[in-house]
Amino acid sequence: MIVREIQPGSAEFAAECALRHRVLREPIGLSLYDEDLEAEKSQLHFGLFDADAELVACVIAVATPPSRAKIRQMAVEPRHQGKGLGSFLLATVEGLLSQRGLTQLSLHARIAATGFYEGLGYAAGGTPFLEVGLPHIAMHKRLDEPPTATTGPRNPPATRRNAG
Repeated sequence: MIVREIQPGSAEFAAECALRHRVLREPIGLSLYDEDLEAEKSQLHFGLFDADAELVACVIAVATPPSRAKIRQMAVEPRHQGKGLGSFLLATVEGLLSQRGLTQLSLHARIAATGFYEGLGYAAGGTPFLEVGLPHIAMHKRLDEPPTATTGPRNPPATRRNAG
């Protein structure tokens, strides 16, 4: 598995949009393609690709200078869920964002996914709210703090990462 940055407008971006649509929108009766995706051209898109160069997971980071980013639209191909790939992708992306000088991340987690993010060191804050018709909660994480025993390693040693 390899992590790469995805360029908007590329074939990989089209695959990313299809994955996000299937995993995040279709199950709740919405279409990603009904949304205005123009702003995504200035956002950072990352994908996890298998040995056959097939996209198996993706995530977006929206940088808010000088040192923050919002994580959004995390999706893992259903047949690959539960294998730790989402954790690996997000931990790798956190490392890449840290290298770019970002120190604080935030996200809006679906309530059902809060355990996933808590396991990666994110903390919930505030009260739940509705987003895309589902209950969410704001979560945050500081990248300039070392991982703890509860958050585990940032990058599993058996997998490569590549932002190129």
